[in-house]
Amino acid sequence: MTENKNATTALDKGVYIIHNEDFKTTPELTFNYSSEKNVGEAEEKENAACIAATTTFLHYFVLIILGLASWSLLWCAFGEEWSWNGRWFRPAVVAAIAWIAGEILQMTTTLPPLLAALITGIAARNIGYLDMRHYTAIDGFMRKIYPVLILGKGSLGWNLTYMRQNWKQVASLGVLPWTAEVVTLAVCMNLLLGYPWIWGFLLGSIYASVSCPILMPTVVKLTAGKNLGQNWPQLICTSGGTDTALSVTAFGIIHSFIMYDGDDTVYRYTRAACALFLGTVAGVIWGTLAKFVPHARDAYVTELRVLFVLVGGLCALFITSHFGWGGAGGIAVLACNATAAHHWAKAGWKLNNNPASTAYRIMWSSVEPILFAYTGTFFVIHPSLSRVMLVGFGVLVVCLAVRLITAFLVCPSLSIRERLFVCCAWVPKSIVEAVLCPIAITAFISTGRHDKVQMEYAETLMRIIVQAILITTPIGFLLTKHLGPILLREKHKKCQNESEI
Repeated sequence: MTENKNATTALDKGVYIIHNEDFKTTPELTFNYSSEKNVGEAEEKENAACIAATTTFLHYFVLIILGLASWSLLWCAFGEEWSWNGRWFRPAVVAAIAWIAGEILQMTTTLPPLLAALITGIAARNIGYLDMRHYTAIDGFMRKIYPVLILGKGSLGWNLTYMRQNWKQVASLGVLPWTAEVVTLAVCMNLLLGYPWIWGFLLGSIYASVSCPILMPTVVKLTAGKNLGQNWPQLICTSGGTDTALSVTAFGIIHSFIMYDGDDTVYRYTRAACALFLGTVAGVIWGTLAKFVPHARDAYVTELRVLFVLVGGLCALFITSHFGWGGAGGIAVLACNATAAHHWAKAGWKLNNNPASTAYRIMWSSVEPILFAYTGTFFVIHPSLSRVMLVGFGVLVVCLAVRLITAFLVCPSLSIRERLFVCCAWVPKSIVEAVLCPIAITAFISTGRHDKVQMEYAETLMRIIVQAILITTPIGFLLTKHLGPILLREKHKKCQNESEI
């Protein structure tokens, strides 16, 4: 009887086994079991599909009800500005449509929803419905919040022990392809469009940022439970985070040079030299404080920990931006959250799987469609756009080739297949690009500077970056998703049959 039970269990798991000679079974038992199993599986699948459909419907139904209730509350509280044709209703409705379009795109094609949100913003601007140039105050405010959520969310998953043990690989993959692309882009823009060098490097600092967050769910799914000989989620996350840190820091420093040109020259160079160091020190100190406060036995330890790093990051971004120390704030956020997550992991919170990470993911998913939709409203389609887009496409091909060749060469410890996978993951450009590309435009508008030449530089910068997002994001996502299972082969251990004989 015990042997029959074991055999049934083996059949249920779909495992081929070799039975002993004295094992007996009957055809009727096997047939009846298989029939009942098939019927049971069909019913379970049907019930699971019904539950999933009901859950999804109720999820979106609740969100719609909450959205309508919030709008009615704002209309009653603030009057006509939130009516159908009110000033603030338009940005809200564009954000809502961007979110809906993104959800539909992801459900039907699996592509990242940010593409639909960006296209929604472009459409809203070019039909004359919304132009965020008329909302520079709110747009500028939001673009100081986005980096806190993006950088904070990513760095909460950093494994500092892994980074210390593999620092050469992480640093080379995060720094060298980024540097090669920045220099290549600055040269191309100077030669092809006559861009000043400082504007070329400003564009390069944004353009060269890789967008690993849109690939991380795919990478985690591809590598889960497999012996691949490499911690791929950590390698992609930490190397991509290093790349992002360089982009945010370089952009902040160069942007400060352009916008604060009245400051003393010595002070400007001192500020640029110290931004990275001071941001790192401030972030590590704040993240270390998160180890001690709040106390681990505090009744509200979860809420207070999230607020501690979130408010600290917001203060870092807003204070450094106010005093012209751009770049230091972003580094402080990365250092703070990575340090805090390291200490929390020692106390029992798993990296990237704890209440703080969940809170950041929820906040980011809430603002992501807003970010891309509002960025899209800066993109104006006009007859002279074709020349800029043609040059931009050529620049994209050259820069991407340089970036991927460099990424391929700086990973000598990986196999050819693994290096090709790294190249696939290093294609997308989206999140940092969308956050930073309109900042120069809004800065000129909000400060009242009417330098037509520099404004044209800022407009061209924005157009080229939006083009890169629309091209590289789907390509990189699809390459990683479909080639990943082919390029990442599991390293099977040899069977130990000889020792068992």
